Amino acid sequence: MPSSPFLLLGRPRAGTWLLALQLAIGVVLCLHAWQAMEASQARRSSPSGIDETNLLLVPWLQTKPGTHVDTADVLRVLRAVPGVQAATATNQAPYGNSAWSVHVWADEAPASRPLVSTYLADESFLATLGITLSRGRAFATVDYQDYTGDQQRLHADPAPVILSAALAGRLYGATDPLGRTLQMLPGKRLHVIGVIDRMPLPASAHRRDGTVLVLPVRMTRAEEAHFLVRYTGNADVVSARMHAALKDAYADAVVPAAEAMSSLRERASKDVRQRARASLAVCVAWWLLTLGMLMLGGHRWIQEHTQEFSLRRAFGATALQLARRLRCEYLLLAAIASALGAGAAWALPRLLPTWSPSAPSAASLAAIALWTIVAVQSAAAWPVRLTRRIPPHLVSRSPSVRL
Repeated sequence: MPSSPFLLLGRPRAGTWLLALQLAIGVVLCLHAWQAMEASQARRSSPSGIDETNLLLVPWLQTKPGTHVDTADVLRVLRAVPGVQAATATNQAPYGNSAWSVHVWADEAPASRPLVSTYLADESFLATLGITLSRGRAFATVDYQDYTGDQQRLHADPAPVILSAALAGRLYGATDPLGRTLQMLPGKRLHVIGVIDRMPLPASAHRRDGTVLVLPVRMTRAEEAHFLVRYTGNADVVSARMHAALKDAYADAVVPAAEAMSSLRERASKDVRQRARASLAVCVAWWLLTLGMLMLGGHRWIQEHTQEFSLRRAFGATALQLARRLRCEYLLLAAIASALGAGAAWALPRLLPTWSPSAPSAASLAAIALWTIVAVQSAAAWPVRLTRRIPPHLVSRSPSVRL
């Protein structure tokens, strides 16, 4: 039987490939944790598309059964409060717990129907939130209509719509979306008049890809609306004034406390941070297990091949040469695992979109490949040390001793 070209790897082959597979899984977990941490940081600090400073949310009023409060009346009360600059009513709030989503599709690709977060906006919506359009125009006065509560009649045909850049790219690719049409329900056609760079989604939104559309539809029932208020001065003082004004105007209603938009964003980011920490914990635990197995496996292989190492020493190989040869084998193992892990990380977003929103970047692949090499070389330190301590006199020069 010819001798193996390796000192340890491939003896047995199944054990070597098992370690390579385990290291590759560790690479995938590292890349996933990396992306989760990046997503957490971006969720907390990246531009949201709105001016979140001096912006408060007043959730819907809870009225008695059978009673009804007009949204327009509530807005008049809020705008009369000292310190309030602007107020608007909408169906859902950025980073809020209530989410509206609809399927939309372009006429050119009716089979692709992404689920999109939908904002119903009145005349003060864009100005109150500090939203600027990157292309196109805002809604005109004649575009607005009241929401009747029937989603099948959510808008008149054809209605103007403003899209986020992410949704425009999803529907129309690189072509100009202005003037293009899309449908929200069968027979309900919209035409695109404007594009905004981005818009925060509710915390409970079904998708996290930034696809948003805005319709010029006024909320009419206060118990179904979220009120967003831009203010000046002290937030606590303005919040107390608004609460008192609403209680005076609607004594029988339950008036929730106002909450700062920055607090809503921080709370909405909590789940993302928890997922990132969980991904990091799983990654660390897996690597500790894998490196431990790598060290124990190397220790066992050295013990099983002590005579072979001793014979190589007897034939003139130095301890340093054997140590370098062994480290090169561990380097090869790390390179194979990095390649397998990178391939799996590239394929997983295409096979399982919920695993990760996108393929890993070149920088993350390079950094984690370097980590894999360093970690595997660190785990190789103990087997290398054992190899260098094997003396040449443990075996005789008998022909029965084979390489």
